[in-house]
Amino acid sequence: MHTRFPKFCAIAAATLALGLLPVQASAEDDPDANSEKTDTGSIEVPAFVYPPSSLSSDEQKRAYEKSLATPGDGTISMAPSLQVAAMMRAHVNAQFERTIPWVKDRYPVEIVNETIAGVEVIRVRPKSGISKANRKRILLNLHGGAFMVGWPSVALLDAIPVAALSGIEVVTIHYRLYPEATHPAALEDLSAVYREILKKYDPESVGIFGGSAGGVITLQSIPWFKAKGLPPPGAIAPLAAGFQTAVGDSAIWNFSGGFSKPGTTLVSTGGYFGDRSRTEWVPETSPETLSDYPPTLWVAGTRAPELSGAASGHARLLKQGVESHLYIIEGGWHSSYSTAPETPESQDAMQYIAHWLDKQLGR
Repeated sequence: MHTRFPKFCAIAAATLALGLLPVQASAEDDPDANSEKTDTGSIEVPAFVYPPSSLSSDEQKRAYEKSLATPGDGTISMAPSLQVAAMMRAHVNAQFERTIPWVKDRYPVEIVNETIAGVEVIRVRPKSGISKANRKRILLNLHGGAFMVGWPSVALLDAIPVAALSGIEVVTIHYRLYPEATHPAALEDLSAVYREILKKYDPESVGIFGGSAGGVITLQSIPWFKAKGLPPPGAIAPLAAGFQTAVGDSAIWNFSGGFSKPGTTLVSTGGYFGDRSRTEWVPETSPETLSDYPPTLWVAGTRAPELSGAASGHARLLKQGVESHLYIIEGGWHSSYSTAPETPESQDAMQYIAHWLDKQLGR
């Protein structure tokens, strides 16, 4: 799909190959140039048509077209009431639950609804059963959905492939959502489940992963656990997430994979984190906590607002001596690793995530 963008919405990162000129206004040409000059190294981008990545599969191009056609402008507004939130949850479930049968067919699993420490969860196990080698290992999953929607459809899009491909049981957690709850409700629910899990599993044999909002909770969990006297898990995988979102070169992408007008707020103020901007470090995390992190896997797409946050988080962890890995999906948008399961790119990413977690956890 070709999408036409106005001049003010184009970006440097996507247009370097087009031979665009840097802004170099001189005082000789314009006496007031210095007072109006943009940041050093800025380039002026004219209107142009930006096609999907030439490296994307046909399946991914079709999925990308659907994402771009999603109603709205690729930003997220916080639900002002329980009634509106309920409508949004129903819409998201209707959007993704029709995909679940296809995912189950490709990734055969058994699903059991349960409650752990008073928190609703879904246990997802490989259809063939859990091998003896994996009976002392477990994965905790935290779904995406802007801390507001996503249960259970988005949770299952993560949990089903990972359970089937890794051969490890996945427990996906229905943490409390906004507007019924605010930060740190999700961390409290995760901690309650984690404490119970640790009664049967060694911490190094527990992995935690999540996408989007679930990826943020995953990142928050490490300093939170330390503050609560809980040992860190064996590995974490913050997927489609970073310590900061919509920063750096990725500030030009919205959640649908389209361009955002400079200065656009991708997530409205209010909501689960209150008035805190998503461009700031997420609560409970800071540069000073990074050395505490276990092996970490980041996954993001090149057209996702979290890519720069994931890339910078990855680099920061490496500087602290933490084992960190970064998997990038060319042409991928926010959460395309799970919400476009029909694409080879998603299937490859899921295979890598499952293999990586299997490799990292103790036995």
